[in-house]
Amino acid sequence: MPHPPITRRLFATASVAAATLARTGPAQAAERVLTVGASVFPDSLLPGSSSFQSESLLHQTNEALFERDNGGNIIPALALSATQIDDTTTRIALRPGVKCHDGGAFTAEDVVFTIAYVLDPKNAYGTLARIAQVSGAVAVDPLTVDITTKAAFPTLLKGLSFIVMQVKRYHEKVGVKGVTARPMGTGPFMFVKWSAGDRYELTAFKDHWGGIPAFDRLVFREIPDAGTRVASLVSGETDIIEEVPVDLIPQVAQSGTAKMDEIVSSAALVLTYDVRVPPFNDPRVRLAFDLAVDKAAIRQEILKDRGELLHGQLLVSGTFGFNPALQARPFDTAKARALLTEAGYDFKTPIPIVCQSGKYVSDVDIANAAAGMLSNIGVAASVNVVEGGVFLQMQNAFKMGPIHMIGWYSLGDADFANVWYTKGGRRATWLNEEYERLFVEARSTNDRAVREGKYMRMAEILHEENPSMFLVGLPSLYGVGTRVRNFGAASDKCIRVAKVTLA
Repeated sequence: MPHPPITRRLFATASVAAATLARTGPAQAAERVLTVGASVFPDSLLPGSSSFQSESLLHQTNEALFERDNGGNIIPALALSATQIDDTTTRIALRPGVKCHDGGAFTAEDVVFTIAYVLDPKNAYGTLARIAQVSGAVAVDPLTVDITTKAAFPTLLKGLSFIVMQVKRYHEKVGVKGVTARPMGTGPFMFVKWSAGDRYELTAFKDHWGGIPAFDRLVFREIPDAGTRVASLVSGETDIIEEVPVDLIPQVAQSGTAKMDEIVSSAALVLTYDVRVPPFNDPRVRLAFDLAVDKAAIRQEILKDRGELLHGQLLVSGTFGFNPALQARPFDTAKARALLTEAGYDFKTPIPIVCQSGKYVSDVDIANAAAGMLSNIGVAASVNVVEGGVFLQMQNAFKMGPIHMIGWYSLGDADFANVWYTKGGRRATWLNEEYERLFVEARSTNDRAVREGKYMRMAEILHEENPSMFLVGLPSLYGVGTRVRNFGAASDKCIRVAKVTLA
């Protein structure tokens, strides 16, 4: 049975954006300002929030020992090198001469403090799962730290790229509330102002170890509506915007004031079920929903063949741990209806799909398409678009409704996506003992062949159990003003602008 056509939205014009997104006043005209149009803001600047939107903001002021580049490669940052002392000890050599925003030095003491803070359960650090194998850190001297792990930990350095370093003296002086209200670290930009849901303002740090940024101020604006975001770019109100919808790419490319910059991401877009309660505690219902949604049509009609169809699993192809034996289930509405009937499904039950607008490219369009296809087999599906801060609160409370849209990034290694379906990841209502065991075993050995075999079995379990509907691997699409130089699209959606120059 054919599914309903996928429709597109109407979008705001550049003139509307120019009227509603005015930049700061003439008193600041002499400053060199870079303005970024963000699709979603976190609800606060709390360190450790597990979203790339939060990372984009926090990494401007607070850096990690090792960072990722736009391609996802690990590069030295506050650390110069890592040496494996034994299976469970890694020695980190810190970069000398690094200054903090308060003028003091960054030392091993700050690293030890940060690691201890992250590991402390009472702090509920959002990205703890990335380094959950770490057992502690000890300062060898002011520029050397030994990090110990519970077992071999092959993804340690990549995991550390998610942990922004805190300045011990500042954290102890102002506490978590103070650090969240006014971040202070070693980054290329210093905090000026944060207005949740509106803007984040920073100024260049002139003593940054990597060099002085080539502009005076950095401003992030939250612009959730994609049409308004694009209009702000082509009118010159913003310099860089994220998550350009595919059907608005021609508007950017033909504007004469901006161009597109894109890269393949490792983000898998999924619809995740709450399996604790009916109807999704029944695996037949989850399977039926999977069969009812034509993922290939979504990729073709909405993404215009960008990204890739997920092959019945969480990982995009090319990721370490991808299982080539799995395939996306065929689109089969007749079988889907039969399964729902067999399960005694109540077709009058409302099924809202919770998503955000602009967190992922064309996310609302994709959610509407899925809802339309489900409606075609009699499911009372709809789309509930929520603001980013509300979404995060729902996620933290494990109250996401029956289905919610989320994107999980693998960053090239199965560990970094698979973690979110474990108990330690604190993001899934579905739990599986075999999956949990395999996950710990896979991240506790340096044997790549052993790791790969375990990840392939984990992919099979996800395919069999359907805790989520695996849709598409997403492209990363940015619009960039013509005066911007040295900016690159990021595969992990983190905005990196320290090396940007303005014509």
